[in-house]
This record gives sequence, structure tokens and C-alpha cells, in this order.
Amino acid sequence: MTVEVKSFLPYHEPSIVTILIQSSFILILNVVNTLFDKLIFCGLLGQVFIGVAWGTPGGKWLDQGVEDVIVQLGYLGLILLVYQGSLDTNFRSLKANLSLSVAVAITGVSFPMALSFVLQSVVDATPIQAFAAGAALCSTSLGTTFSILNASGLSTTRFGTVLSSAAMMDDVVGLVMVQVISNIGETSESFSAVTVVRPLAVSFGLAIAVLLSCRLVAQPLTTWLNGVRKSSPNGTLNTLCQATHTAFIIHTLVLAVLVTAATYAGTSNLFASYLAGAS
Repeated sequence: MTVEVKSFLPYHEPSIVTILIQSSFILILNVVNTLFDKLIFCGLLGQVFIGVAWGTPGGKWLDQGVEDVIVQLGYLGLILLVYQGSLDTNFRSLKANLSLSVAVAITGVSFPMALSFVLQSVVDATPIQAFAAGAALCSTSLGTTFSILNASGLSTTRFGTVLSSAAMMDDVVGLVMVQVISNIGETSESFSAVTVVRPLAVSFGLAIAVLLSCRLVAQPLTTWLNGVRKSSPNGTLNTLCQATHTAFIIHTLVLAVLVTAATYAGTSNLFASYLAGAS
């Protein structure tokens, strides 16, 4: 049977039912987000409830294609949310409380894993099942973390700095666990140390590379650029730097480059988004 391949996307006016469903979804999404932000400082939680109610497994009023698009746009929003959280982070406070952040991150990973293996005999689970359950409990919701910190105004405090940095560390460890679980059911030949080491090594290397780039490239370049702008206040370079969208374009390019590089290198693109905001 020959499948006809369309060379264009035909336009069809959406039905009134589709218009009402999608418009009510967007409106109620924003209303609930505002209410939850004011009541419990977590509008994202309300948005999750509305998404479940309108989509799968709730009323299933949204088509599968619409849900796929919303998920993709939502992940873009998550990247920007982490980026914003990084911009609000006090890195002097982070440096002073780095050991505390590491301790919080270790606690967030070790306790759920230990609990899963303690309860293994209770539910008669295998070690692999216990590990998978522990890995699932170790997952840190970066979206919820940064959403609460931003809505409550705690992102610039010591508590917010420690919590956000610990969440990022757990995200990197969670990525390793996901890759381990994805290979754990395959043959032993397909599983190697690279599966575990690569995300950690790339994350550490990316952080060092960003730090060195800021110190050795960005800082001298900014100093030189400011000198040229002062010497020629009416010059083209100063006019370009003062343009409204110049800073936006530069920050967007840095974010896109780091996220792309991290994804292809095999580490968390959310961690790259955090580094982009830090740079």
C-alpha cells in the first residue's frame, strides 16, 4: 500500500470544541498558577494538576499531538527556569557554603537508596528493583525547587543557595542512575564503567571549562571592551553594546551553546543551563 507523503501542512480551522478546550486550559492554568503562588509559593504544582485534569490520564480533552507540544515547550520553560535560578544565585554564598551543599546533596541521594534496600525484604523485591526504586526517589524536581524559591523570594538567601546547588548536584547523579537503569536489563557486555563515569566526568569538565573561560576569556575581553567604549563613547562599538537586544542575544547564544554541548557530550542540559546563568 502506497503512503502519500504531503509536501505541505494543510490549514484547517479548529472546531469550537477545540478552541474552548485549549482556551480554558490556558486561562485556568494561569489562574491556578497565580493562586498557588500566593498560597503555597508553588504555582507549578497547580499547573501539574490542571495538566493531568485536561490531558492524560484525566479528561483526555487534549489531543496527543497537543500534549507532545506542551511537554516540549514545558521543557524549554524548565531550562529557562533553571537559568533564571542560576542568575539569582549568590555565588559568594555558594562558595562559602559549598561543603553544606555537598552534604545536602549526598543526603538526598543516600537516604532514599538506603531506604529502598532496607524495605527490599518487606516487599520481596530483587536488588535491581530496590536500586530502581531508590533511583526514582533520588530524583530532584528542579522545576519545583526553583519555582518555590523564586515565588517565595528565597532564591537569594543562604537557604536558597544551598538548596538550589544541592538540587543541581542531585540532577547530575540522577542522570547517571537513569543511564545505569536503562542498561541494567541488557547484557553485561553492553554495560561498562563509561556509562557511570562519562556523565560525571563531562559535568565536572564542563564546570571547569566554564570557570576558566570566564576568568581567561570573558573577563579580559570585558575589560578591553569597556576601555574601548570609554575612549570612543560615540563609536560604533559603544552604540552596539548599548543596543536594547545586545545583552539578550549574547546571553541566549551562551545558553544555547552550553546546553547543546552538554547534551551531545552526555551530561545534563539543565546543569549546563545552570552554568550558563552562572557565567
